[in-house]
Amino acid sequence: MKRKFLIITLLLACYGLTFAQSGITEVLKSIETNNKALQAGQRLNESQKLGARIGNYLPNPTVELNQLWADRSVGGNVNELAVVQAFDFPTVYTNKNKLAKLKANTSDCQYAITRQQILLNAQQVCQEIIFLHKQKQLLDSRLKNAQQLEKFYNQRLATGDANQLEYNKILLEKINAQNASRQNESAIRSRQEQLQALNGGMPITFNDTEYTDVSVLPEYSSLEADYMAADPTLKSLLGESEAAQREIKVNRALSLPKFDIGYRRNGGSDNKMNGFRIGMSIPLWENKNTVKQAKAQAEYTALNVENNTQTLKATLHELYLQAKSLQISKDEYAATLNSQRNEELLNKALENGQISMIDYFVEITILYDSIQNFLDIEKEYHNLVAQLLQYQL
Repeated sequence: MKRKFLIITLLLACYGLTFAQSGITEVLKSIETNNKALQAGQRLNESQKLGARIGNYLPNPTVELNQLWADRSVGGNVNELAVVQAFDFPTVYTNKNKLAKLKANTSDCQYAITRQQILLNAQQVCQEIIFLHKQKQLLDSRLKNAQQLEKFYNQRLATGDANQLEYNKILLEKINAQNASRQNESAIRSRQEQLQALNGGMPITFNDTEYTDVSVLPEYSSLEADYMAADPTLKSLLGESEAAQREIKVNRALSLPKFDIGYRRNGGSDNKMNGFRIGMSIPLWENKNTVKQAKAQAEYTALNVENNTQTLKATLHELYLQAKSLQISKDEYAATLNSQRNEELLNKALENGQISMIDYFVEITILYDSIQNFLDIEKEYHNLVAQLLQYQL
């Protein structure tokens, strides 16, 4: 009775469907704070925002001082002072300021892309650890079962009720179970180290054994609308397209005349004169083709947005169909495995001599492979769901 309770507990732990509260959220918060790539991205974002504002101000004023020497017979020395401020046509500054805001928003979106990719990676590492912990429960059950069989058949071998070939098969099963268990432990350590690296090298522990509760996926139309509205990559491309349209206006404004205005003072030995200076540049050659180039760039960005939108929709739909298919398979496996106690029945049949050792290993292998298939499908399903819901990170 005690052994039956143990087997039922282990099997339910392997493929039970009761989801526990996960610590993934806390892990992601820690990684968002400590990840070096995100810290570097924040600095880069600040730098790009400041860079977008460069060139949006008036140029530096110029000060000129000229000193001319002459013979006293013609009036003596003459000096000239001029203070001049140059500036573009006023609409240039309006459009440049708006362009700087658009570039700043695009920079925020680019940082959001990096952040989302790193957090998604961290979430999937956590889900891999959960999978490995669930797999460990299966492997522990398999190893315990092999150890019990070895003990049982060792007694039967001593009394002559079993042969050496049967005993050797059990020893091989035990060795295989031990090897699989060691590989599983190594994989868990590797994923924990990967998680620590994502956490900026700071120690972090994640020992959850159940996936975060995922309700039924929303209807595709709703999911697509929410994803497209929140996706930072698409937002970045849209921002680049808006910036390209604003560049056209900036270049048109730069094609208008430039001005300079200033104060001028002439002084000599006998008289002094004060006045002002005003000048205007005539836009003939300097900005030729800049508007055409800006229009071509704007057309490219608009087409790029359209192309990426269609590609993203196709990718989302494909992932959604895969997730729905895996959900069906996962639920079918879970329902079947939870309704059966094949390991216990097989052990009893073997002990009572109702089946041969060969038949036992064929059947037990099918059982363990089925549980492993369920765990693989469950992991892949949650990875796909994480990708579909990454816009929520």
